[in-house]
Amino acid sequence: MNPKTRFLPASRAEIWRAVEVAADALRTDRTRTRAAVVALALAMAIVVCLTTLVERGRAATIRSLERAGLSNLYLVNRPRNERPRAQPLAASDVEKLRAILPIQASLAMRVQRRVLTARGAPFPVSLYAVQGPIGDVFHLRVRSGRMLGDLDTARKSPYCLVGSDVGKLAGFPTSVGSIVNAGSRSYEVVGELEDSSAEGASAGEIPSLDWNRAIVVPLGAEPEAAAQADIRYPIDVAVAQFAGAAEADRASSLVEEADRDRYGPSGPVRVASPIQTLRQYRQARRTFDRIVWIVCLLTAASAVIGISNLLSASVIARAKEIGLRRAVGARSNDIVLQFQVEGLLLGVLGGGVGLLTGLVVGLVSLDRSGPGASLSLATFSLLAGSCAVLGILTGIRPSIRASRIDPAQALREG
Repeated sequence: MNPKTRFLPASRAEIWRAVEVAADALRTDRTRTRAAVVALALAMAIVVCLTTLVERGRAATIRSLERAGLSNLYLVNRPRNERPRAQPLAASDVEKLRAILPIQASLAMRVQRRVLTARGAPFPVSLYAVQGPIGDVFHLRVRSGRMLGDLDTARKSPYCLVGSDVGKLAGFPTSVGSIVNAGSRSYEVVGELEDSSAEGASAGEIPSLDWNRAIVVPLGAEPEAAAQADIRYPIDVAVAQFAGAAEADRASSLVEEADRDRYGPSGPVRVASPIQTLRQYRQARRTFDRIVWIVCLLTAASAVIGISNLLSASVIARAKEIGLRRAVGARSNDIVLQFQVEGLLLGVLGGGVGLLTGLVVGLVSLDRSGPGASLSLATFSLLAGSCAVLGILTGIRPSIRASRIDPAQALREG
C-alpha cells in the first residue's frame, strides 16, 4: 500500500459518499458520538468564555480611559497616611502649572460618598464638588435643565446636577426644581446629566468617576466645606486639559520634573495620564493574552486527544466493517476520507454547541456595562473556523489507523 494514496484528491461524489457513511456511523455509535460532542462542546465553551472575558475587559478599560480623556492630565491627592506633613493638593497647584504648561481648561474636584434624601427617602450616591467646565473636560451634556456655571461656583450656590441614574436610586424622578438633602445642606436640582456610560472601576492611577450615579455641586458648597480661601482650597482631584493626547503625555513628564518632591513617585500628589496608562495597560495585556491563549490551546488540545482516542477505539470496534468495505472495492483513500469527515462532523457539531453555550454564558455572567457584542465578528469567525480545524485534527490519527487495517485479516478475525 502506498501511503501517498491516502491523501489523493477526492471527487465531489466521493466526498458526499464519505459524508453519508460518516453520518451513518455517528448515528449508529451514539454513545461515542455523544461523548465526543460533549467533550468538544465543553472545550469550546471554555475557550469562548475566556476569549469573551479578554475582549470585554480590554474594551471596558479602553472605554474608561477614553472617557477619562486622552488629552487630560490628572493630579490626584495621595491618602493622608502617605503624606503626613505635606501640603495636600489645592486649586493653586493647577494655577502654578499654567505658567509652564499650555493648559486649555482645568477642573478642581472634591469627591465624597454620601447618603442623600429626597422626599424623605434615603439613597447613597457619589457627591462631586467641582470648579470648572465639566461639560468640556469630560464631554458631559444635560438631558434637561442647565449646567453649573462660573457664577454658581463663585457664589457657592446651593444648586446641583443629578446623574441619569439618581432618579432610579431615589425611587422617583429627580426633575429640575426638585430638592435633595445632604446632612444639613439642601440643593435645588438645576439639571439632569445624560447617560455617560461610565465604568465602575478606576483605570490605573486614574480615579473612578461615575457621573450617572452622582450629585454634582459647586466646589465650596459641599457638606462640611473647608474654610480655606479659594486658591488654597483642598481638593482630591485636579484635571488639566490639553490640545491633544501628545501634549498631555509630554506634560506628565514636565510636571514631575518641575517639582519632584511634590509630584514625583514619593510626593503627596501623584500625576496620572490616561495615554500613559493606556500604554502600560497594553504592555501588560500582551502577557495576559499569551497566558489566556496558552490555556485555550491546551484546552483544545486535550479535547482533540480525547476525541481522537474515542475515534481510534471506534476503528478497532469497526475493523470488520472497514475490512468488508475494502473487500468490496473501497480504497485506502476512501477510508481515510470517511474518518476525517467523521472528525469534521464532530468538530462542527460539538464546536457549534460549545460556541453557542459560551456565548450564552458570556452574555449572562460577564460584564455587559459597555456597548457592543461579547465577541467581535473577527473573533467569532476565527472560533467558528477553529471548530472545523479541531474536527479535522481529531480525525487524522483514526483515519491513518483505519487505512492500515488488512481487510483479509479483519474479515478472518471478525
